Amino acid sequence: MNSLFSSIKLGRNAVVKNRLSVAPMTTSQSHEDGQVSASESAWLERLASDGYGMIITCAASISRTATAFPRQMSLADDSLLPGLTALATTLNKYSTLSVVQLCHGGSRAIPALTGVEPRSASAYDLPGVPGFIRPRAFTVGQIHGVIDDFASAAERAARAGFGGIEFHGANGYLFTQFTSTMTNRRQDSYGGNLQNRARFSREVVRACRKRVPAEFVLGFRMSFEGFPPETGLDIDENIQIMNWLAEDGIDYGHVSHMALSSPSAKYPEKIALRHIRAGVRKELPLVAAGGVFSRLDAEHALEFGADIVAIGRAAIGNALIPEHFKRSEKLRTTPFARESLGSIAVSKELIDYIAQSPLARMNIIG
Repeated sequence: MNSLFSSIKLGRNAVVKNRLSVAPMTTSQSHEDGQVSASESAWLERLASDGYGMIITCAASISRTATAFPRQMSLADDSLLPGLTALATTLNKYSTLSVVQLCHGGSRAIPALTGVEPRSASAYDLPGVPGFIRPRAFTVGQIHGVIDDFASAAERAARAGFGGIEFHGANGYLFTQFTSTMTNRRQDSYGGNLQNRARFSREVVRACRKRVPAEFVLGFRMSFEGFPPETGLDIDENIQIMNWLAEDGIDYGHVSHMALSSPSAKYPEKIALRHIRAGVRKELPLVAAGGVFSRLDAEHALEFGADIVAIGRAAIGNALIPEHFKRSEKLRTTPFARESLGSIAVSKELIDYIAQSPLARMNIIG
């Protein structure tokens, strides 16, 4: 088993100095127009200075019509490049691989922020979700436009100086909406069988790979199984898609689960991560996130098949986690005291977002 503190190569040239990453976390602390704020920059700089091998930003919108939550960081157009370049320059001082997560909300895009009605792979309803707006299906021409938006955003990330991007194919956003049999009811080349439902993801990856330097890292975060109210995902189908995406040009896959030791819904006798690692081609590194609060948790992730361990909630309330893990020291656990968070660059905006969002159910802040 690899050590948490050994390096790993991603893609052609990127060397990640250790096996610890910051997981992508919604922060809702950029400016209303998507510009990087001082709070967002300070938060990410603190994480970079903590000593992680890789930093993955919050989900950033790829266009003005892709926005999925208020004050979302954006790569929608060139007017945002100065702030993005300043952020990348800051993060790169710490010898960490800086990765921007790219996202399209699809049916989760907010009309009050985008100015347009939500669109998705197809029209569908979620009766148990308050306020859900039935989306309209993208036309094929509009799908091609979204693919180009992803490629343009990826190119901006490279121009700004980031080391890579990660596609947000988890948590019910647009990639998932095309893959899921529940949300994708199309009858054309983007719906129906697995090859067709995977087509959108594959075409995005190919388009982005063509628009960025060869050494620029591409990752893909995926929910391998669906849970109510959004179902229609099969773990074996998504393993196949991840292998196709490796052919198309990604440099790592990212397994999204609430807990690293979670059993598979399809195979309850198996740990999902183990099953995924067994099915995904060996040469594709896997990042895994889900409830890491100790060095032992992280080492278990490596044992289950992860190559890099992504830390989310624990990173909010604990600075210098890589150093704590080296010394096998205990971390602060949730709920984190509000008064202690400001001293480690957790802004009022981020605290308020956590306290008012669905994350409040996780009792992160006391």
